[in-house]
Amino acid sequence: MSIQSVTCHVAVCDVCGTVFGSDRDSGCAVHATTRDAAVEAVHADHEWLVTTDGRVICLLGDPAHQAALDTLLPPAPEAVCDGQTALDI
Repeated sequence: MSIQSVTCHVAVCDVCGTVFGSDRDSGCAVHATTRDAAVEAVHADHEWLVTTDGRVICLLGDPAHQAALDTLLPPAPEAVCDGQTALDI
């Protein structure tokens, strides 16, 4: 039996460092043979996100994760209608 070095790819949340798959009951990280395969595995899970710029984010509901998601959204448009009275609350 030979011993070989094998390189694998795992997705890791850029916010909290959780390894993709380790948060499941099995506790075993998902290992892929290529970066693209790791990205595809994350895309198949509705609790994880890969952004267009390559960041990986698990969708925990804490303020740090929400802040990371908020940076992906465009700024809220100003609601302006002709003749609208501004509400200064």
